[in-house]
Amino acid sequence: MTIQWFPGHMAKAKREVQEKLKLVDYVIELVDARAPQSSQNPMLHEVLGDKQN
Repeated sequence: MTIQWFPGHMAKAKREVQEKLKLVDYVIELVDARAPQSSQNPMLHEVLGDKQN
């Protein structure tokens, strides 16, 4: 039995980002300078694929 905990609003945001990526050439991710590694969104890197960021 698999438990699904992924909130609906997060799934919607991921779909919308994937749709909008077709319209842009570059992506800039703004992270907290005090904790750049932990403030990154790992899902963003998954969605971007080969897109330059």
